Amino acid sequence: MLNNKVSKAVRLAIAFGAASTAAFSASSFAAEEGVEKVERIQVTGSRIKRTDLESASPVLVLDRADLEASGQISIGNILQQIPAAGAALNTAFNNGGTGATNMDLRNLGAERLLVLVNGKRWVSSLGSTVDLNTIPASSIERVEVVKDGASAIYGSDAIAGVVNIITRKDFEGAELSVYGGENLKYNDGRQYSADLTIGTTSDKGGLMMNLSHVTQAEIWAGDRDISSMGNSSTTEKGRLRLTSSAISDSLRSDLLAQGYTENNTGKPNAGFDLVPNGAGSDVGLDSFRDRSGDVYNYAPDNYLATPQVRNSMYVQAFYDLSDDVRLVSDFMMTNRQSSQLLAAMPLTIGASFGSAASKVDIHANNIYNPFGETLYGDASRAGVEGYVPFAGQRRFIEAGNRIYKQNDTTYRAMVGLEGGIGDTSWVWDASYIYGKNSQDVLTTGLLNLTRINQALGDNCNASTSCVPLNLFGGEGSITPEMVDYVTFDSVSREGLELKDYTLNFAGDAFELPAGVVGMAIGLERREETGYDTPDPLTQSGETSGNQRDATSGGFRLDEAYVELSIPVFEGLTISPAIRFSDHSAYGSNSTAKVGVEYRPIDDILLRGTWAEGYRAPSISDLYAGNADSFPTLTDPCNSVDGVVPNLPGCAGVPDGYSQANTQIRETRVSTPDLKPEESESKTFGVVYNPSYVDGLEFTIDYYDIEVTNSIGRYGSPRILSECATGENAKSCDYIERDSNGNVTDLRNFLQNSGDYNVEGIDFYTAYKFDTEYGSFKTSLDLSYVMTNEFDGEDQVGIQYGNGGFPEYKGTFAVDWSMGDFDAHW
Repeated sequence: MLNNKVSKAVRLAIAFGAASTAAFSASSFAAEEGVEKVERIQVTGSRIKRTDLESASPVLVLDRADLEASGQISIGNILQQIPAAGAALNTAFNNGGTGATNMDLRNLGAERLLVLVNGKRWVSSLGSTVDLNTIPASSIERVEVVKDGASAIYGSDAIAGVVNIITRKDFEGAELSVYGGENLKYNDGRQYSADLTIGTTSDKGGLMMNLSHVTQAEIWAGDRDISSMGNSSTTEKGRLRLTSSAISDSLRSDLLAQGYTENNTGKPNAGFDLVPNGAGSDVGLDSFRDRSGDVYNYAPDNYLATPQVRNSMYVQAFYDLSDDVRLVSDFMMTNRQSSQLLAAMPLTIGASFGSAASKVDIHANNIYNPFGETLYGDASRAGVEGYVPFAGQRRFIEAGNRIYKQNDTTYRAMVGLEGGIGDTSWVWDASYIYGKNSQDVLTTGLLNLTRINQALGDNCNASTSCVPLNLFGGEGSITPEMVDYVTFDSVSREGLELKDYTLNFAGDAFELPAGVVGMAIGLERREETGYDTPDPLTQSGETSGNQRDATSGGFRLDEAYVELSIPVFEGLTISPAIRFSDHSAYGSNSTAKVGVEYRPIDDILLRGTWAEGYRAPSISDLYAGNADSFPTLTDPCNSVDGVVPNLPGCAGVPDGYSQANTQIRETRVSTPDLKPEESESKTFGVVYNPSYVDGLEFTIDYYDIEVTNSIGRYGSPRILSECATGENAKSCDYIERDSNGNVTDLRNFLQNSGDYNVEGIDFYTAYKFDTEYGSFKTSLDLSYVMTNEFDGEDQVGIQYGNGGFPEYKGTFAVDWSMGDFDAHW
């Protein structure tokens, strides 16, 4: 058994020693006199170097051969395909996408997964998620995914686990790689990449440089049946809703005389729902028709897969200053130019679409107004008791599609020293990291509501340098001159700066009868600052898009940790760890972890972990500027048979009130006094490598993760309900209504309240064997989700739009190699 363990360790050192995250290894050990020393390595999930890749924590390893065989040009796309991964942002997100690719583990959210490069933090976003596209795949040697909580080892964000991306080391020579591909059936979605790696090493040092280029072309949603349909009530023809009580009796009579239908006749919300039926500039009372199921299919004008171009440079170097001290450094820079494309901007005006939209009036003297009287967007300007503002919608197809373009640059530099302490087993490393991400976003096809109000006003003509706007002539009624007057392009900027200082020591602390106690201790200080500066018109709210205030803020985090590896008796090791953290925004906290490894026989490893975790509030959580959103909500104060419900929070809402729009404006508010999220995770597993079948392995692991005090929105439906019923009178403080009862604003704030619970089983098996026809490897990686609860609601097996929570997820692979050839399925 002893010789077998040494043999395994030697093979492991050959396979993985060069990829260790520290250049200097601890002192080697001999299993018995006369046996060659074995190098220790550092496995992700622990700071203590060891001689065995298998640890108490379940770790998935993807080596360079796995990455190359994937056929993917983004490490983010590769990681999103592993069975333990949940749905996360990627380039298939068009509406709401940013060009970034994140990773989610266990469906707990990308912000609860820590991403490291060579064991050190990477640059994140304002929301503490990492864009994996900033790390070129061609510079990666392997990826290790720790699938349990690791906050005690690495700090904040490691609730669901850790992804450690390890770059190529000791590269000698030059390597050029090119790749190209497209969808054969549709001849679209083309991808190209070209990578150049050069390096040299000597007795004293080494240098490696990697240059990478990636081009990804778009796929149109209209070219696939699954995404070719999407209907909106804001159409290219337009829509106008006029309440009978808000217009003159003569206009009401004229509309009825034209044959238009008055909906809900005799009720407080009686009125007309009209669609322009003309073309070009033709307007008049006879140029409308009753709205009847009019919808607009916006899907064909959207991307299904978004395009982007990435250029990256990675430089890595080391130099031995002495026999015991090495200087290490690396630098990586990535520029991404990406875009999303949406259908033409929908114009929505009238009080039911928010405060900015309520500022727009259609004056009687506007040359295109066919009604002969002013339609007011807000009741206060009408001066008529009981006035209900009009509501107008029109898809601005004449302005073309909305295009969102990102120019995103990320760079990160690390410089450090590492080495050994005399003839002892102890090693140390100290490093400083500076990272920065900056992004400019250009958005075209937006509408200036101030200009639209002027263009619909009573003094809009050439003498006032104003171009009147025709919303009543149907499709094609808006001329290029009108488009130029009311549209604008916005430029917003955001960014984050990271400074990270670390000092670590690891080695043998003392000896027990069963063996040596390993120890790792360290200190870390992390400083982050960030900003988001929207376009001035966006900040003012004078646009057809959502209003958003500027963001500015930062924090400092000081931490200290200690980790032990304690051999209890032959085959049993316990690994406790604890980390203390002090955060400038919320104060201090601590997290602990205990791992257990037991090997009853050489072929079997029994393992388990218990871990506490935490996620500190992000800059966005703490300091984001207020931002608009328009969720679909049902107001509990809506009248029933003309009478407002007799509920405490509905007092003052007039009878006959019916919300004018199903989408109610909410203001999303950050909360600077948030506390960290907390978690408790447990894993239990078995690793079986039968010695009687060479090349066969089995792994099965159970996991259970509970997250408490998760940061999330209080919830607009909850605020409306609690206010109306009187369950929480304070919720009424977050709601504003106009004199007609319409909700004009609802402040939806962040709080520590939500709970997650995920539970399941991961299974992996692989078999390698040689034949006269080559070497084969078959593997099966399967994830079974038993529980996926949020606030007590189990989501397993439920589909939400384009995302969902599958009960089973797995991959099966077959790999073949023979001589200079290999193939993968």
